[in-house]
Amino acid sequence: NGHCDVPVRDSEQGKSRLGNWVKTQRNKKRKNTLKKRRVDLLEQAGFEWNGKKTLNDKIWDTMFALLLQFKAKNGHCNMSTDHMEGGKNLGGWSVTQRSKKCKNTLDQKRVDLLEQVGFKWCEWDEMFELLLQFKTKNGHCDVPVRDSEQGKSRLGNWVKTQRNKKRKNTLKKRRV
Repeated sequence: NGHCDVPVRDSEQGKSRLGNWVKTQRNKKRKNTLKKRRVDLLEQAGFEWNGKKTLNDKIWDTMFALLLQFKAKNGHCNMSTDHMEGGKNLGGWSVTQRSKKCKNTLDQKRVDLLEQVGFKWCEWDEMFELLLQFKTKNGHCDVPVRDSEQGKSRLGNWVKTQRNKKRKNTLKKRRV
């Protein structure tokens, strides 16, 4: 089945012996009476202590897998806010994760997972750091929009966007 979400009732046979055993393990863990060795073994097997994953958990896991897929192709986790991956709005999902972290409503396990794969919480800060590195290396901030080796320049496009925002007076004052 590829998971450890065993139903307490089996649709064909009524009560499930394995399902009852799983329920007992969860109860023992909750009461702190399950031996650590058994907890470790169950966790290694991918056991879910809270039972079945919610639909939101499954959606999050799917989007995280798409983020890993994006990173494998692109070498980073930053994309436009409308970026589609596998038919899903991965860019919008990324924005939501950043927003939830700012509001302290993103589960710490998810924060840790995202950080482990190099997810940046504030792209602006990351790009500003890249701009400073560019200036140190080149002595100026005139980043080309096109990179002769790779085509489109991510940093060049970011700089162009910042200049346009400044011109339109939509760049936040602390960033000027």
